[in-house]
Order: sequence, then C-alpha cells, then structure tokens
Amino acid sequence: QCAAVDALKHFIPTYLVSAGEKIANDVISKYVTLLDDPNVAARRGGALALGILPYEFLLLKWMPVMSKLCSSCTIEDKADDPDAEARVNSVRGLILVCETLTSNVDQSSDIGESVYAYIKVEVMPALFRALDDYAVDNRGDVGSWVREAAMDALERCTFILCKRDAVAVRAAPAAEDESEPSDMDANAISTTCQLFDSAIAQGLVAGIAKQAVEKIDKIREIAVRTLQRILYNQEQFVPSIPYRKLLEEIIPNNSDLEWAVPTVSYPRLVKILQASCYSKPVLSGLVISTGGLQESLRKASTSALVGYLQDSSINIDDKGKSREYLLSHDILWVLQRYQKCDRVITPTLKTIETLLSKQVFLNKEGHGDFYSELVNLLGPELKGSKDFTKLCAGLSILGYISSQLDGTGTKAFSQLLVFLGHRYPKIRKAAADQVYLVLLQNDSLISAEDMDKAQEVLAETCWEGDVEEARHKRSELNAMAGFGVATSQKSENRQGARAPDVRNAASTDENTSYSSLVEFSGY
Repeated sequence: QCAAVDALKHFIPTYLVSAGEKIANDVISKYVTLLDDPNVAARRGGALALGILPYEFLLLKWMPVMSKLCSSCTIEDKADDPDAEARVNSVRGLILVCETLTSNVDQSSDIGESVYAYIKVEVMPALFRALDDYAVDNRGDVGSWVREAAMDALERCTFILCKRDAVAVRAAPAAEDESEPSDMDANAISTTCQLFDSAIAQGLVAGIAKQAVEKIDKIREIAVRTLQRILYNQEQFVPSIPYRKLLEEIIPNNSDLEWAVPTVSYPRLVKILQASCYSKPVLSGLVISTGGLQESLRKASTSALVGYLQDSSINIDDKGKSREYLLSHDILWVLQRYQKCDRVITPTLKTIETLLSKQVFLNKEGHGDFYSELVNLLGPELKGSKDFTKLCAGLSILGYISSQLDGTGTKAFSQLLVFLGHRYPKIRKAAADQVYLVLLQNDSLISAEDMDKAQEVLAETCWEGDVEEARHKRSELNAMAGFGVATSQKSENRQGARAPDVRNAASTDENTSYSSLVEFSGY
C-alpha cells in the first residue's frame, strides 16, 4: 500500500496534471469516496492517496478534501469504526495536504487567506480531537497511534501558522511606509495578522503536556521531544506560549535527558501543575499513571506528585492558595469533565485514595468544600458500577472523609452505609470493613449507647452471605446513625413484592453478577 502511494506521487504529476480539470476532479472524488468505504484497507489507502495529491489537483477541491480528512481522523464521527490505522492515515494525509497547499499558494491571495484560516479554524481543532483518541481493541491502546500522529501533525501545523504570521507581520510595516506607525499601531497590526494566538498555543502545550505524563513510555518521550522542538526551534520562533519561561526551566534544551524513564521525567513534569492554564489537562493525564496498574510507574509518578506538594520552593501563581487547595480543585474538574468514563475516573479515584493515605487533604482547614463536592460526585459514579477497583477506591475515599469531624463526614458515612446492601458480596464486606474503621476513628457518627451494638453488628454479620440479611442489618445501622431506613426499606419492599420464583431468579442473577465480577477482576 505504501509503495502504491509512493508510485502515485510520481505518476499523477507526470501523466495526469496536464490532462485537464475533469480528470483531476474524478481522481479527487474517487479518493474522497474511499474514506467512507466499508473496506478498512480502502479507507487507509484513500487517506494516504489524498495526502500526496499535487497542488494543481488540491487547488480545485481543497476544502472538501480537508473537511473529509478532518472528520475521518477523529473517532467521535465514526463510533462504529474500530480501525485506528484509518484514522492515523487520515491525520497523516491531512497534514500533507496542508503542507502542499501552504508551500505553493500565494499567501496574500483570497485562496491563500482562506486556506490558512481553514487550518486555524477546522484543522487544528480536528487534530486536538485526534489527540484525545483512546480507542482500545485486542491489540491494546491503538488510540496511541493516532495520538502520536496527531502530535506530529500539530507541531507541523504550528510551524505553518507561525511562518505565515511572521511573513504577514514583516509585510504589514512595508505597506505602512508612508506614515510611521506608533508602538500601539504596531501591536494592533501584529494581533490582527496573528493566526497562531495564545488560545491555540495554550491548547497545544496543554494537549501535548498531557501526553507527556501518561503511562506509555514511548508516547511520553515523543511528547516531550515535540515540546522541546516547539520551544527551541531555531528556524521558526513559536510565540504566545503562556508560562514559556517556566516550561523552558522544566524542559531544557537538552538531548541527554531520558524522558521515557519515569524517575527522570515525572519529578520535572509535575511542576507544570504550577501553571493554572495547563494544570487541569496535565492532571487528567497524570492520574492515568498515579492510579494505574503498572507498579513502577505508579510509584515514580506518585512520589513525584507528593514531592511537588511538599516542595516549599515552588511558587504558585494564585497567591495565598496552597498547592493542595489548587490540586483539589483540579481533581474535582477531572471528575466532572470525565463523568462515567472509567478509563479516567477509576485511576483518579485510586489517586485520591493514595493521596489521602499519605495525609494529603486530611486534617487541614479549608478542605470542607472539597470533601462535600467529592462526596456529591462519588454518588453517581459508584451507583450501578461493576468495576471492582473503582468501587473499592470509592469506598476507601468515603471512609477517609467519614473519619473527618465535620458535617461532610456524616454525609459520606450515610453513602458508605448504602453499600452494606450492595449486590456484590465482596463489596458488602469491603464496605463493612470501612464502616468499622470509621467508627473507631469518629465516635460522633453514632451515639455512645449504640456504639457497642453497632460494632457488634458489623463484626458478627456475615456480609458475604445472604443479601437480604445484610440489608436487614444495614437498616439497623441506619437507625442507630439516625439516617432512617428509607433506602433499605425501598429495596426490601421491592423484594417483598416479588413472587418466589422471581426471588430465585434474583438470587441466580446475583451469583451470575458475582461470577462476572470475579472474572473482571482477573481471579
């Protein structure tokens, strides 16, 4: 396929460019149509073929070609398309089309201005969406191929726009020779001509920095090398990058640093959390490592994050706000932004659990709002979940918050009691363990006269046994804590209204569900 595309690159200019517009339009239409072909090989080939079309062809239908490639390189437009290679080739074809057009078109012409404007308004957002491709199949994280191609394309698009901006700024004073413009006029000219603005620069650095702290060694190294080229390019300066000085301190122009090694990269890269415009996207990538399954990566990234929180030499731009306070707000943003997305939510909850175990966010003033919002977000996330890791992390967090001597602790404790009647026996047992530990640390949740009885119920009940007995015991604990038995009673009423055969079906269903849980957990 690659050989055929390479041959086409020479064949079309030699034999077809001079054949007229009809042939050109037919060729373009053919390859654009291939992008919707049910055959994945045809889609892959069509995307690559569009990328090598000569300028004379592209000039005729450049906008439909770029529009189709933009939609083909992002996964949300093709929910039923599992083929990552087709998206990779679409990204590669798209940037080749951009380079072919911009290297030949007259920048001052109407077509030239339209092409550059289209790259800014349509192409860059499409590449940012491709940078968020986390598709997985039986080969693993195939979305990483798309993200790798997107980082390369974003870098090249950045230089295309910056080069055009530089030419436009040089041309503007020449057109104003008759009168000497003031400094204010010069700034206005620069802003008017600028295609690569601070918003794009911020999105670019945030998106690539996020990849630089995720779990795949190769992607991390590619991301940091990309940022290095953007920051230190000798031929084309990239302007408008927020916190440029900070980024240059964190990512020096040094080719000797082994960025793929977690113990080298994370202590440096976590410092990007200082920059408020990058902290949220970077944290959404960092939690994939700190809450992931790979032990060495998890230890290195968590150690770097805790070290960052404890480093008193780091200056925060929000004066008067502690690093923990800012991190807590960013964590809440991640939980809200990725609701019900277990790929991010589960490691985020694991990260919060780890930080709480290291006394971060605990026993300090000012975290009440964080606890309250965290409890509110945990409810919908844990409800109906079948992810054992996610549920256990959530229970642990509720346990930590319940131990706090404030109103939020009571709210978290009420949620924790709900899980004593969960359909999975292991979750009921885990919840019971958490409740027992909470009562040992916070004796204000249940009155003194009921405390011994509550601990006895928790210790002597077989939580991994009959679910109906567990829910009955949960009702007793709810009554002791003063929460009422509304939640438990509704469940029991539903059970009581069922016929005996339905009860048996429910029991069988629970066993089936538990079997699926065990299988999911890898036991």
